[in-house]
Formats: sequence, structure tokens, C-alpha cells
Amino acid sequence: MNHFSLIKNRPFMFLWLAECTAVLGFSMFQITISWYVADELHLAQYLGLLLAASAIPRVILMVFGGLIADKIQKSRIMFVTNLCQAILLGVLLFIYINEALTFTVLLVITFLFGSLDAFLFPALTSLIPSLVKKEQLQSANALINGSSEFFFMIGPLIAGILLTWFSFSMTFSMAALSVLLSAVFVIPPFIGDKKPEKTDIKEGMIEELREGISYIWKSPVHKTGSLVIVIVNLFVFGPMFISFPIIVSEMGKTAFHLSLLESSFAIGSLSATILLFFITLREKRGKWVLIFLMVTIIASALFGQIESSFSLLIGLATLIGLGGFLTYLPVNVMIQEKTDPDKLGRVMSIVFLASSGFDPLAFALVSFLMTAGLSIHTLITVMSLIGFLSAILITVKGKHFRTVE
Repeated sequence: MNHFSLIKNRPFMFLWLAECTAVLGFSMFQITISWYVADELHLAQYLGLLLAASAIPRVILMVFGGLIADKIQKSRIMFVTNLCQAILLGVLLFIYINEALTFTVLLVITFLFGSLDAFLFPALTSLIPSLVKKEQLQSANALINGSSEFFFMIGPLIAGILLTWFSFSMTFSMAALSVLLSAVFVIPPFIGDKKPEKTDIKEGMIEELREGISYIWKSPVHKTGSLVIVIVNLFVFGPMFISFPIIVSEMGKTAFHLSLLESSFAIGSLSATILLFFITLREKRGKWVLIFLMVTIIASALFGQIESSFSLLIGLATLIGLGGFLTYLPVNVMIQEKTDPDKLGRVMSIVFLASSGFDPLAFALVSFLMTAGLSIHTLITVMSLIGFLSAILITVKGKHFRTVE
């Protein structure tokens, strides 16, 4: 298969450009408001609250975003969502210029931004299968996710340069323009996706949500795949992300070392997406996913044992990023392939909950246990052990998943 044939797919390339510019704008916005809160407002202790204001509505509303994605043209949802986010950033810029940008205002804007995100992701992930051939799904997802990882790294760098040489107004302006450009790329006529067929069955949202959950639970691929994603996020990614600043601080390192550790994970995940773009897993994909899952958890357990060698932490963080995304992306593709088109929106929104909804739970659990006196190293090791036992259990039980072609 010619992997570069995706470049000739005009609707998909418009979607790819929309995702790249949206992620670039969002990452610039995120680091700029974080620096504004810490450096201008001197309220660094409330940064967690700001992140929660964005994450909580995204998680809560995600399922409803999936239901809407099954009923409305997906490119239209993305266009309206990106346009509204660009307008929000424009309002933010106006308030800043008029010297009225307070922490409360930022909370409201980030809450609205996160709420809009809840409708964007289900539309994006359920739109991809309708734009590419089935055999191109893995490459398409790898290209989208790999580009997102790249621009998540580039965005903060650009924002840092703009903040150093110019001002907050310049950074807010560039973030707004980037998100606005994303809306332009995803104008419905450019994408040309079909509108969902109208049905006479008027089901309530709760009933449709119940139908989506039942659909996932009855399918071995959907159920086991979702459990794999939960294990990765709850027992590996969640504890690891919260451990980075703690471990760096305990080792007496600097913020530069923290950025190196975070970048090493991003490099690993980006490497995974590049590999999956060129190498399409077809035979016994479920078996390979479970192998990658085991390797990732073992690397996480080793990560928890390192207390003095920063270079080893860098290597293990890279391996965790690589293994984690070699686990997540093929599962995502398998679920897309095995899902009926009229249920893609709600199914992918539930999958997103499995991938992101457990992060806050992991953060809260780690914080609670640390206040009880457990060290971060012990917590990572214990959670890795629980994750490994869970992985063994689903490997034994998931016979059908192991043999999925």
C-alpha cells in the first residue's frame, strides 16, 4: 500500500490541516495562560484549578458530543466548534488589551473552551473512517496523532519566543488566528462528508448512550480494547505524568530537566506514530497490542525504581511513550473498523472517556496516597503491578481480541 496516497486525498488533507492548526493554537493558548497566571497574576498555586476548568467539562460533555456527531454533519460540528473557540480567543485578547483579564475571567474562558472540545473530538475521530479507505485507517490515524504530538511540542516553543520578544497580546493573537485558520480548513464543502441519514426513531439521549455502552460491551473488540486503554491511562500515564515534577524536584534538578523528561515522552509517542504510519499491523493485531501493553507497564515499573540516574529516566520515559502509543493507536483503529457508521460518534466518545476520563482519577488517587505517606516511587511501582495483573487477566480472557486480523 502506498502510504503517501493519503496526501492525494484532498478532504483528508483539509482535515489534517485543520487538526494541525487547531492543536498549534490550543498549545500556544495553554502555555500562554499558564505563564500569565504564574508570572503576571502571581497565582501559580491555582494553575491546577485552571486545568480542571478545561478538563472537567470536556470529560462530562464528551458522550453528548458523540451523540451529536451521529446526528449532524461532522465537518459542520468541527467548523462551528473551531469558529467559536477562535471567537473566545478573540474575546480573551480584547479583555487583555483593556487590562481586565483576571483569574476569574480565565476560568470562564477555559471552561467554555473545554466544553467546546467535548464536541470536537468525537466529530474528528468518527469523520476519519468516512474519508479514507479501510486499509488506510492506521496510517491516517498515525498521521493525525503524530502531527498533533509534533504541534503540541512546537506550539509552546513558538509561544515562548513570542512572549520573550513581544507580548501576551501577540501570543493570544497568533493562537486565535491559528484556531480560526483551522475553522477555515474544515468548512463543510471542503470536506464533503455525508450528512447522517434522518431516522423516524426519536430516541432520547440517555437511551442512545445506553445503546452505545451496550454496543461496546457486547463486542469483544470494543470491550477489550476499551479496557486496554483504561489500563494504560489509569495505571501508567496518569501516575507517570504527575510524577515528573515530583521526581525532578526530589533529584534536585531544574525546570530544564523537567522539560527534557516531558519531551522524551513526546519523542517516544511521536516515534510510535511514525512507525505506525509506515508499518500497517494486520495479522493478530490484538496480540501485538497486548505485547506492547505489557512492555509499557514493565517500563513504568522500572521508571518507579529509578531514584538517581536521570539519563535512565529519560530512556524509560521515551520507551513508555513509544509503547503506550503503539498500544493506543492500533486499538483506536480496530474500534473504528469494527463500529457501524451510525454509531461511530458515540462509540468514539466513550473510547475517549476511557483514554482521558481516568486521568483525573489517577491524579486524585496518587495525590491522596502521597498525603497518606507513600512515596511517588512506591506508588508508580504498585500501580504498575496492578496494571500488569490486569493486563494478564484481559490477555487470558480476551481470546477473540488476541486473534483479530
